[in-house]
Formats: sequence, structure tokens, C-alpha cells
Amino acid sequence: MERSPLNSDSPTPGARLSWGGRWGAFVARNRWAFLGCWLVAVLLMGYFASGTSRLLSPAGFTTDTEAGRAADLLRQQFPERRGPVVEVVFHSEVTPVSDPAYQAQLAAWRADLERLLPGHSAVIDPPRVGRDGRTAALVVESNETPDRFVDLARQVSSIRHGGPAQAYVGGLGAIYNDFLQGSEHDVQQSEALSLPIALVLLLLVFGGLVAGLLPVLTGAATVTVAVALLGLVAREHTVSIFSLNVTSVLGLGLGIDYSLLVVNRFREELRKGASKEQAVAATVATAGLATLVSGGTVAIGFGALMLSHLNVLWSIGLGGALVVAVSVIASLTLIPALLAAFGGKVDRLALPFTRGRDSSPFWHGLAGRVMARPFLFIGLTVAVVVVIAWPARDLKPGVVGAESLPSDDPAFQAQRLGESQLGFPTYSPVFLVARGVNGTALAAEMESRLRAAAEGQPVRGAADVPPALAPLYLRNGYAVFELQQPAPDNDDRTHRWLDRIRAVRWPPGVSVLVGGEAAAYQDFLRVLFGDLPQVLVTVLALTFLLLGIAFRSVALPLKAVFMNVLSVAAAMGVLTWIFQEGHLSAQLRFQAVGFVEATVPVIIFAGLFGLSMDYEVFLLSRVREEWAKGSSNSEAVARGMERTGRIITSAALILVLVVATLGLSRLALNKALGITFAAAILLDATLIRLLLVPAMMRVLGDLNWWPGGRRGRQPGSEAAARPEAERAAS
Repeated sequence: MERSPLNSDSPTPGARLSWGGRWGAFVARNRWAFLGCWLVAVLLMGYFASGTSRLLSPAGFTTDTEAGRAADLLRQQFPERRGPVVEVVFHSEVTPVSDPAYQAQLAAWRADLERLLPGHSAVIDPPRVGRDGRTAALVVESNETPDRFVDLARQVSSIRHGGPAQAYVGGLGAIYNDFLQGSEHDVQQSEALSLPIALVLLLLVFGGLVAGLLPVLTGAATVTVAVALLGLVAREHTVSIFSLNVTSVLGLGLGIDYSLLVVNRFREELRKGASKEQAVAATVATAGLATLVSGGTVAIGFGALMLSHLNVLWSIGLGGALVVAVSVIASLTLIPALLAAFGGKVDRLALPFTRGRDSSPFWHGLAGRVMARPFLFIGLTVAVVVVIAWPARDLKPGVVGAESLPSDDPAFQAQRLGESQLGFPTYSPVFLVARGVNGTALAAEMESRLRAAAEGQPVRGAADVPPALAPLYLRNGYAVFELQQPAPDNDDRTHRWLDRIRAVRWPPGVSVLVGGEAAAYQDFLRVLFGDLPQVLVTVLALTFLLLGIAFRSVALPLKAVFMNVLSVAAAMGVLTWIFQEGHLSAQLRFQAVGFVEATVPVIIFAGLFGLSMDYEVFLLSRVREEWAKGSSNSEAVARGMERTGRIITSAALILVLVVATLGLSRLALNKALGITFAAAILLDATLIRLLLVPAMMRVLGDLNWWPGGRRGRQPGSEAAARPEAERAAS
């Protein structure tokens, strides 16, 4: 008879074990070898992990787009054209720029900038003086892309010269550097906060120091190995810095989640009277394989991001997939080996005030009350989710820039002062690079068509500048036109205006590329949402297939996908309400800019779809185990809830607090990920998994288990054993 890998009782001497049980027994017998391998791996990978952040890229938001090709062509054909990459803005409340001390400060900064420039294809403009006479700027310009000047911006930020003025380092190079350093700071802060929080909660959940420490040790080992692997990939391939946050926080959360489930099942088996080897075998055959299926769903969610053409999403997908793989491997090797080594000592150093607790009657009773009125709980739960998800109907994606930095950030301050006092443009100009323009007459005709499409926005070409500057706009069959956009880069008015510019019909033989920041943002969004359908289809299809195989059911995967869609919808509502509309912005200390960073909803969909499936698999694997023993559908659900309700809520609470530490980040992007994930996981593990799931399983009844039904006789189940005996007698 076939036995489901997710259904196995405690092995008894001489009993035939499932492959999961055989693996668990093998790990238990060779526990010291496994622990030795993990110790070597953590020590070795710890060395590599310490240097991972320096190998990651601050870029990742570009790909092969029209705006990128326009910038490349501009550099090739008009190398003399340069744009600002680093700006040092000086401001004094009382001292004029003409003051000797102010001049000495500017001269000292300029000397240091000139010392740092060798090796960079850049020049320093003469000092610019602001309208108020107390503001000045030194601007570094280059024809290279700003992301090449991150190191220069970091070095410039460390310059210190006393004087009457406060210096602010800005420009796109500095903005990239601030995002890079902000991400590193956010990860370190999150780790420093989440580890002690997780340890305290685990001590309360398990009631003992030893059992509580094991998941934390596993989570720390998981993060170390996963971050090191990410760094090894970064040595050969561009990996975005933003993958580090996901890898670190997710690794700690999943490592704790999975080990929490495994340790709890091991203690349960010991209480049944199993030896430690038998308990490890039974644990791996049940909880261990549940983490394998659960990890598969999370890996599918993050792995699908690697289908994107955008490096930032590919990198986050890579980081998520790596950390899930390491977490699952740890749940099948490290934790079983630790449990085999500790045995009954896993309950040592128990906390006195936690003894004698038994919450299983509460969870059994909750399941019974829900299943007694399933339609009421379905209606109430869905209504709550719809209310939370409602703001998402107005979700507006955009691309982050200086406006998303904290208001006290030097790059933000430099931009503000530059615009108000020094005439820095509020928006970078949109430019067109045209090929096949063989004379001034054709260039003039093209400019006329552009002016008509630009609807009154300023346009500048070769005919609009002094003759000495004309070669910067027209030469060798190439022409450049600069346009001033009507609104911010992420504004719908700018997008519609760009669409009109792109739709201009040009003379025969002329080809045009549209570039600039706003055009690059629009191209980025088009690539992102062009990849989205295949990401969605891949996640939905592979998740359904994996759960269908694991549970031998059609209804359960369909229900699980529906539940996850509800979780994702609620997450989008939270994201829109807080980070787009600006509610709680004062409490969370960020600036609402009227849109959400476009990659965040995609990351949340992919990540949450897998993470929320964690609790679905934890619950359903135990429910199916009870069903396979002969329980009715309703009793199987109640017993499954009884055994996993406390673990699901505990694991969810720990994961919520771990990811919520990102809410203290400096970068709004990291805040959005942390707060949204935390709110969605909390909702999913409470209302959806513990109320909606039992109610829907009660309504579906035995249809839950079609077409698999009860396969395999489970020891100790009279209902399952009777058909076996009848067949033998016949």
C-alpha cells in the first residue's frame, strides 16, 4: 500500500518507514557528522558573508530599453555633452559666499574633489552662487551614467572642512550611494532587533531555553549561508543590493518558522514514548516533509521573479530562492541532527511560569465553532478582507528617486537647495537622439513637429543655441533635442505627454530614440509590467501543481490559491493606504510621494504567495494526517487545528515581528516591504488560516480529498485497517 509522504505515524521497531522516516533515521544515526558539516559550513560561509554587501550593485533598475539605448548613443556621438553626477551644495544662514572664510571652505573642498577625480571621466564646474548670496555649489559633470560614481559620492561624503557653510552632497551618484548605504544600515538594524525579539518569543512558546534557542541558531545559520551564497553569485553576475534585505530577513524568519514546526513535532513524539531516534524519524517524515512542500511554494514565489528582465527583481528572486533552499535543507538536516543530539534534554532549563499550559482544547473548540457556522465565518472574513483591500483599487506604481529619501538626507537637502537657490532644474530634461538628420533644414522640420507634440513645453535644438554650441546638438547626421516635461517623472501627465512625443511621425529615413529620467522611468514600468503576466501564471500554476501532488487533491490547491489571492489583495490595500495615501506617515517617519515603488507590489505578491502558503501547508499536512488515520473531514480539521493552531500563530507572530523590524528602516522602500508583509502575514495566519480555511473545508466536505481519498493504512487506525482485513479475508 502507498503511503503519503505527509502522513506517517511514529515508527515502531520493525515498522516499514516512509522515505522521509528513513532519511530522518539516517540523520539521527549520523548526527555528529551532520553537525560537523554545518559547523564548518557556517564558519566558512561566515567569512564570505561578511563581504557580500560590498559585492552587490546599487543599480539593477535598468535593462535594455529605449531610454538606455538613447543614453548610449548620446555618449557615443556627443561625448562633450555632460550632465551632473555629484553635487556639493553649500549653505549658510548668515555668511555670504564672498566672505573669505566661505571662499577658503570652497577652495578646500574643490582641492579634495580634484584629488579624487583621477580615474573618473568627469570635470568640476566653476563654483555656482545662489540667489540669496549665501548658497553655492560645486558640480561634478560627466558623460557616463551616474551609477558609475557611487564610490566617488561615498568618498566625497567623507570630506570634512570647517567653515561658515553646511555642505550637502547630492546628485544621482550620491542618491545611489544613499540607497546603498541605507540598505546596509537597514539590514544590520533589522538583524540586531529581530534576533533578541525572536528569542524571547520562542522562550515563551516552548517554555524552555534549550528548545527556544534551537530555532534562533538555525535561523542565524540559514542567514549566514544564504548571504554568503548570494555574495558568491555576485562575484560572477550583477546582483542588486536590495536582495540583501529580503535574504537576511526572510532567512531568519523562515529558519525560525521551519525549526519551530520541527522542534514542536519532535517534542510531541517524545511525549508519546518514542525514543529520540524514532522521534527524529517520525518528525522528519511529517513536519520535515511539510517544510519541504512549504519551502517549495515559497521558492516558486520568489523564483518566478527571476523571469523578470529587471536585475533588481531577478536579484530579489535569487536571494529568496537561495534562502528558502537553505532553510529547507536546515529543517531536514541541521534541526534533526540537533534534536538527535539533545534528545530529551531539549526541554531542559524550562521556565517555571510556562509549565502546565495546554492550549489544544482552545484550538479544537475554535475549529468546532467555526465549522458549526461555516457560511457566517466565510462571509465575515471575506468582508473584512474586502474592506482592507479596498484602497488597492487606486494603487499607483512609480519609480523612487530623491523624493523618497528621508527629509534629513543630505542628497535630499542638496536637491531642495539646488532647485530653490541655484536654478537646478526640478526635472531632468527629456532628450531625443535622432539618426539620419543630414542638415539644418531637416533638424528645423523635426523641431517644429516636436513643438506641436510638446503642447507648449520648451524645446531646444541646434537652431536655439549660439553657433558655437550648435555642434552639441547637430553633427555627423545625428541631432539632439531637449524638452522640458510638464510634471514630475512619475506623474500620469508626464506619461501621457511622453506617449505623444513617442507617437510623432518623423520624416522618412530618420530614426529617433527618447531618453532622460522620465522616459527611463516609463520604460522601466513597461518592462516590469510586461514581465508580470508570466510571473503570475508561473506562480499560480506551479503552486497548484505542487500542492496537488503533495495532497493528492484538486479542491485543496484551488482553495489555497484562492486564500492566497485574498491575502495578496489585503496586502495591496495596506500598501496603498499607508505608503501611497500617507496614512501613519508621521508615526512611521517617511514622506508619502503619491505612489508606491513599482517593484514592491510585485515582490509582495511573489513573496507573500509563498509565505502565506507556509501556514496552509502546516495546517493541511496535519489535517490530512488525521484524515488518513480514519477521522471524518470535520474531525480531521478540528484535530489538525488542535495540533497546529498554536504553532501557526506563534510562527506567524515571530515572522511578523521579524519582518516588521524593517518598518524602522531609513528607506521608504524597505519600510513598505516590512510593514506590508507584517500586516498581511498577521491577517493571513489569523482570519484566513484559522477561520476561513476551516469554514471552507467544512463546506467542501469529502470533496477536499478528491480524487486521492484515503490511501494507505496508518498504524493504529481501525477505520483504515478494516478494509485491509476484509480484502485479506476474501
